[in-house]
Amino acid sequence: MARKKPTKEGARLEVAESTKAYMLDGVRHVCENFKQRLPGSQSERDAQAFFKKELEGYADEVTMEDFTLHPGAFMGFIPVAAVMILAAVPCFLLSRGNIPLAVAGAVLPLLALLMFLFEFLFYREFVDFLFPKKVSRNVYAVRKPSGEVKRRIIFGGHTDAANEWTYSWLGEKAALGTVIFGAVVSMLLSLVANLVNAVYTVAGHVYRFGSADFASKWQGGWLVWSVLLLLTIPFALAIIKFINYKVVTDGANDNLSANYIAMAVLKEMHDSDVRLENTEVCALLTGSEEAGLRGAKAFALAHHETLSDPNVETIFVAMDTMREVEELRICNFGCTGTVYNDYAVGDLLRDAGKACGVDIPNSELYPGAVDSEAFSVYGLRANGFTGVSHDAKRYYHTRQDTPDNMDADCVTLSLNICKEATRIFDENGMAGYDAKRGT
Repeated sequence: MARKKPTKEGARLEVAESTKAYMLDGVRHVCENFKQRLPGSQSERDAQAFFKKELEGYADEVTMEDFTLHPGAFMGFIPVAAVMILAAVPCFLLSRGNIPLAVAGAVLPLLALLMFLFEFLFYREFVDFLFPKKVSRNVYAVRKPSGEVKRRIIFGGHTDAANEWTYSWLGEKAALGTVIFGAVVSMLLSLVANLVNAVYTVAGHVYRFGSADFASKWQGGWLVWSVLLLLTIPFALAIIKFINYKVVTDGANDNLSANYIAMAVLKEMHDSDVRLENTEVCALLTGSEEAGLRGAKAFALAHHETLSDPNVETIFVAMDTMREVEELRICNFGCTGTVYNDYAVGDLLRDAGKACGVDIPNSELYPGAVDSEAFSVYGLRANGFTGVSHDAKRYYHTRQDTPDNMDADCVTLSLNICKEATRIFDENGMAGYDAKRGT
């Protein structure tokens, strides 16, 4: 039976008005003063410098680390792949026994498929080297315990913003789903048709069919596939416009909401003069998440030895788009189901949610990822915590993702859940959750 969605009823939303104002006004300040925070942009780096200075007032240690990346690759492969699909159509139609054209027709959609799989589904660097290199940065803040460090909990968000998704803006889920589904089906049809054509063409020459004989043997299938390939052209043309490079979102919900929740955990501890005995409480504000989790990957790789120290139990909670109470979810898996996060960390978040009046279900399978997967692929304990509908509401990755379109209840409830998760983790660690899971 499906789990009930979280609701606001009974939710414990007690957060000081000053803290609520700090988070909401802070998001507005960043949106107004650090516009167009694309991955690797100067604006993104300036915003990170601002966050570093802000966190220095609440944390004992704050570091800012640069890393290099090729941000254009993650979404920039889409028009390249679309052009390959379009070019494969005349290769198929004109080949008719011509080996070079037939082989080219098969190679083009194969390359498009590989880019789609590695860049978009697996979040791997596949064609990144073809795109310009830029510099991004991560900000990491630590509030130390009063005694020996035995545990560490890290709350994370990302500072960068995304270019607008054209079809999310024009038609929400219906338009977005139609274009993506049609483009993927077109790519697969192109690959199958051109592979069959290439095999038949090469075989015809090997077994000396000759051009006339080839045409008679392949005529029926060729005509059917020709019609199908012609039908793929509108989808390939449409996906070229998937990204609107003229518009950069404010990124208020996605993902300054998470940044300020993570920072507010430290701020409240500082303002109340609270210091845990053996648990470090940290905030990680990554850069270039919208370029394929590049910032979180860079941080996890650079600090793997520290984060995997068996003497310091460490967990990471990646928050993303904390916009809708009814859509709060725990992300046990991401990267379209190819990466599994730590279920026990999800159980901790669920218990924290129940203590705050909400029952948080697991996320459904979706085509995307959050920063937790960048930790999980390196064997680090992490899970994702999100508050966004997977039905692609019009504010998601569009010009409507503004400070005026935030939900104060979701932000404050999420902060309470983070504080409660910190309390539970500090008191009990993960041993009980691991025992229940048999790990």
